[in-house]
Amino acid sequence: MTVVPSCPALLIHEDDAFRRELIVALDEKHFSVTFTANAAEGIKALQEKSFKVVLLSAAAAEALQYLSDHRRKGVILIAPSTPDVRKYASAVEETLMKPVAAMYVAERASVYCRD
Repeated sequence: MTVVPSCPALLIHEDDAFRRELIVALDEKHFSVTFTANAAEGIKALQEKSFKVVLLSAAAAEALQYLSDHRRKGVILIAPSTPDVRKYASAVEETLMKPVAAMYVAERASVYCRD
C-alpha cells in the first residue's frame, strides 16, 4: 500500500454547510485540514503553523489583509460574484466564484501542494 503524503491546508469559511463539503473533498485529496469559522481564528492559525494552501471566504476580510501583507502563494478566495471581490485580487492567487463545487475547489487547491 502506498502512503500518500498530506498537504497542510487552512480553511477559513463561515458557511457551515459548504465548509463541511469542502473538508470532505479536501480529505479525499489527502489534505490535512485545519479549519476556522472566522478571520481572527484564521490569522492565529497562520501565525502558529505553516500551510501550503489557504482557502477562505470573502467574509474573512481581516484574514485577506493579513495574507496580503504576509503570504506569497497558495491563497484561494471563495467568493460571491460581486464587484467588491476585485479589491482582494492582490491578496490571492485565485478567486473561485460561488456557486462552486467543493470537489473543484479541492482540485484547484491540490495544484499548490506539488513540489
